[in-house]
Amino acid sequence: MTRLHCSTTPFPGKGRVSAGRHGCVPFLGRVLPWLCLSVPLAVPALARDARTVPDQEGAAKLSAESPIRYAGIPYQPANRRDPFWHPERKKTGSRPGDEEVSRGVPPPGISGTYISQAALEGISLRDDRRTAVIRAADARAYFLREGDRLFDGYLKTIHEDSVTLVRETKMRSGKTVAQEVTKRLRTP
Repeated sequence: MTRLHCSTTPFPGKGRVSAGRHGCVPFLGRVLPWLCLSVPLAVPALARDARTVPDQEGAAKLSAESPIRYAGIPYQPANRRDPFWHPERKKTGSRPGDEEVSRGVPPPGISGTYISQAALEGISLRDDRRTAVIRAADARAYFLREGDRLFDGYLKTIHEDSVTLVRETKMRSGKTVAQEVTKRLRTP
């Protein structure tokens, strides 16, 4: 390995005669670009030589390496229980078959409003007919009677100060779960 010195004296500190007005800068300015260009060209050749494996005839052959390294022996259950599965999870969680079925994209208007998005604005009483004024998700008011449908349920009954809505949930197992939701008028 060669050492690069910027001074002409063998002992630094004695005499202090520099190699030029700028010291080592002109020398490094000429050598450094060549070093930067030659190292990236030499690295792929070294890596290619490290990957070649001579076969029986002596000819070089590329080895196919897997990017994934497996440590140890893979787990094979052979009718044994999974050590990472918690047995209490089955008791507290729901079955995978009892999940709610997706309803798709809701249409515009009151028929595309979820019961949780609907807000009761008022109730109209007229000749034994009751009409509920409900503000939907699109910020419009709709006049509903008993039996009118929303996206996930229908209007069951209209009282003087509240309405009862039924939310219907369809499960993957095929059964339908009904849940009653009461929305009250806001009185001052």
